[in-house]
Amino acid sequence: MPAGGHSERDAALRAVRANPVWYHTLELPGAVTTPGQVDLRRVAPRLLPPDLRGKRALDVGTFDGFWAFELERRGAEVVAIDLGGVEQVQLAPTARAMVEEQARARGVECDVLELEPATIGGTVDLAFMGALLVHLRDPVRGLERIRSVLAPGGELYQLEAMSMWLSLLHPRQPVAHLQTLTTSFNWWFPNWAMLRTWLMTAGFDEVHGRGIYRPPQRRPMRNVYRGIHSRRS
Repeated sequence: MPAGGHSERDAALRAVRANPVWYHTLELPGAVTTPGQVDLRRVAPRLLPPDLRGKRALDVGTFDGFWAFELERRGAEVVAIDLGGVEQVQLAPTARAMVEEQARARGVECDVLELEPATIGGTVDLAFMGALLVHLRDPVRGLERIRSVLAPGGELYQLEAMSMWLSLLHPRQPVAHLQTLTTSFNWWFPNWAMLRTWLMTAGFDEVHGRGIYRPPQRRPMRNVYRGIHSRRS
């Protein structure tokens, strides 16, 4: 029993209660699980390589760190970036006032649109981006900045929200719904062809799908996600 008579489980429970918003489901010491909006624990082993020892990895848009922990668990040296608060999020003007009023600040490293090697102490061998492209006004620019910090031959892994309906309706044509008038945070809801097109336009090669996932999620999320792997030549 730790000093003061508090168990490891008690400390974890206090940490969970102290955070008003958990985006990811995380396993904490003492068999405590955070009340995340989305549970990706079964997705990670299917999407990420099992062994990343000797690799330097970047988690883009880390939020509460689920993917950073998964990269570290596989042996990578990890750096993670995110915004400092909702005032830095690329909100549509129609949603900004409401969302800023309800916002809670988070730790900041860097905006993906300002990402460069010097910001994170040099290039990385691998980057991960989770469900971020739908929130960017300019997805291609964000992908270009990620590509700029990848070493030659570096890999990008993604788990991005995708419209199954648009993917089935337009299997080869890049299409996306513009959602600025219907959601608070999203700009786009793309089909698979659009996700591939954004990546190829930003200069990525060998763009391949790595599965379609519908993990346990709380409302109003309920998204379908596309796993993606691409490479900087």
